[in-house]
Order: sequence, then structure tokens, then C-alpha cells
Amino acid sequence: IEAFLEKHPAGVSEHGFLRHLEQQGFFRSLTPRAGSSLLLFQKHFLLFHALYCINRQRVADRQGALHISPLLIKSLAYVEASTQIGEPDELADYYLNIENLQGTTEDNVNDLLDAFWVRYLNNEQRGDALQVLGLSDPVTDRQIVQRYRKLAAVHHPDKGGETGKIQAINEAYAVLIRS
Repeated sequence: IEAFLEKHPAGVSEHGFLRHLEQQGFFRSLTPRAGSSLLLFQKHFLLFHALYCINRQRVADRQGALHISPLLIKSLAYVEASTQIGEPDELADYYLNIENLQGTTEDNVNDLLDAFWVRYLNNEQRGDALQVLGLSDPVTDRQIVQRYRKLAAVHHPDKGGETGKIQAINEAYAVLIRS
């Protein structure tokens, strides 16, 4: 893994890294019966586990660090740590705990993927909903509620508003309170 990183000083994507490791035969021992989403999760987890282990050692030895994300995995030069205590790294904690790999089932992976797509689609809808209410991020829940009430009072059919407009306002509000 470290040799591959040295050959790619500009970094490499997780996909590129996994493809290289597969060509080297690193994942032959994984359960062939595993479904495609579980198998992909296992490969992802093993790579990130190794990367976070390497990162921890590099930082401890003051040799540098790694930038670790699905879009870019890259070696970084060592930079003296500041005197401030850093934030806990929940991702590192997750990937360094091998029990998270062993305890994950196909159903768990599918649930994670489903939740991702729900959040992704909600974020996509969020922009449209904010536009309907005449707002833009960053915006607080309180601001959303206030704007909704103001628009609903003006555009409600009982106040002379159009049914289509109040429906759009209600739908936008429903999207925003879910996200």
C-alpha cells in the first residue's frame, strides 16, 4: 500500500486503489458467496482499515500523514501539530475497529446505502424547496418555520391565494423539515 502511494504522489482515488489491489490478488480470501454490496463494503473497509493504521503510525513516527477519502488518498508531509487538542476522528475510530468489518452483514450494507440515497435525494430537493420559500442556505429551522408561516398566511386560498401556490409551499416545507 505504501509503495503504491509513493508511485502516486498526486494521490489516487479509492476506486483506483481497489482496482490495483484486486490486480495484485489482495482480496482472494474474501467470501465468494458474499453479495456484491457486502463484498464491495469488505474491500472498502479493509483498504480504509490499512490506510488508517498506516496514517496512525506515520503521525506517531512524525513521518507524515495520509489524506483519506473515497475521492483522494494521498501521502502528506509531516507538519508539526498545533498545541490545540484535535477533534476526535470518528471515521478513524470506525475503520480501526476490525469488529465493524466482522459484524457487518449484507442487510447492514444495504440499509446504509438506502439511507445514503434518501439523504442525497433530500439534499437535492432541499435547494428547490428553499427556492420555493425564497430562502438560501445557511438557514435555521426557525427561519424556515417563520418564512413558511408568512407565505402560508399570504397564499392560503382562504386569504385569496392560489391552491397551486400553497401546495408548492406546503411541499417545500415538508421537504425542509425532513432534512
